[in-house]
Amino acid sequence: MAGFIPIDMAANGNGNPNEYNRASFKNMLKETKLAINEGFDIFIRPEGQLNPAPEAGLQPVFGSPFAIAKSSKRPIQMIGLFGCHHLWHADEETGMKVVGRDVKVKVFPPCTKEFESAEEFIDAFNAVVGTFGASGQELSSEELDRWLT
Repeated sequence: MAGFIPIDMAANGNGNPNEYNRASFKNMLKETKLAINEGFDIFIRPEGQLNPAPEAGLQPVFGSPFAIAKSSKRPIQMIGLFGCHHLWHADEETGMKVVGRDVKVKVFPPCTKEFESAEEFIDAFNAVVGTFGASGQELSSEELDRWLT
């Protein structure tokens, strides 16, 4: 079973920093807590949107997944996407024209590391998912262990 928990964002253009409606954000947290209590796993895009230029690095990553995992005492499992920018373009000149069909999804091993802060989570996410999102290649198993365990 799957669902969607919406959050109201300003229509400020693809690839631009996210602007959230604070009341909507509070409702999203309430709905997320309810879903967790009902036994659902939660998938969150810490960037808030698909990345139009992953080869240039991740967009700003938010610490909400860390805060939700910590408050719910649930583990974090990172998931990386590579190639979505070939299916959907933030560049309005390219639009919805498909320029490639190779998309990879990588479910990384569950994090056994207990992150001490949102900043530590963000650093790990940038290293693990950012590397995969930019190149489609994962870190070595030693590097993954360093970030996730």
